[in-house]
Amino acid sequence: MEKYIFRKGEIDDAKQMAILITDLLGTCDLNNNQNDNRESILKRNLCHIQNNIEKYFVCSFNEKVIGLCGISEIMHENAYGLENLPNFREILYLVVDKNFQRKGIGNKLLNITCENIKEPIIYEAWGDGEYVNSKFLLERSDFHLLKDLGNTYYKDKGYCVSCVNRNKNCFSCHAEIWIKSQL
Repeated sequence: MEKYIFRKGEIDDAKQMAILITDLLGTCDLNNNQNDNRESILKRNLCHIQNNIEKYFVCSFNEKVIGLCGISEIMHENAYGLENLPNFREILYLVVDKNFQRKGIGNKLLNITCENIKEPIIYEAWGDGEYVNSKFLLERSDFHLLKDLGNTYYKDKGYCVSCVNRNKNCFSCHAEIWIKSQL
């Protein structure tokens, strides 16, 4: 039987975490360098993880990090133009190794990350299909769609050069903001 271990992230996990983020997402740093390559993206992601390790949960299998999820401190301003959202938190990353997806790992990571959080939690979701990639996972975790950012949000913000699809000529990438309101 497969034994997945869910726990708080530790500094020794940082490199494996940064590699997962880099290889599956790219980076969410919208203030990027136009000459990004995998090494520079990995370096930025590693620095972010090391500086924020206490905000992350990981799932490991055979002592290898196969998934992670993090949450921000309380935020007071947002870049999404959301009104009436004075205090909230944001999911930093939710990533599961492709070989371990569809096993409930992402769902469990998201749920343990959101436990005991009193503020509303927002999640910036993206996808290149008719709906965002994490739509069903978000619905299972009691998130609901708050704002549709459209198909050009990432391109308009200059994100494409740091995206995992940076070598692919995409014409759109659908983005949405989802929210989980805590009671």
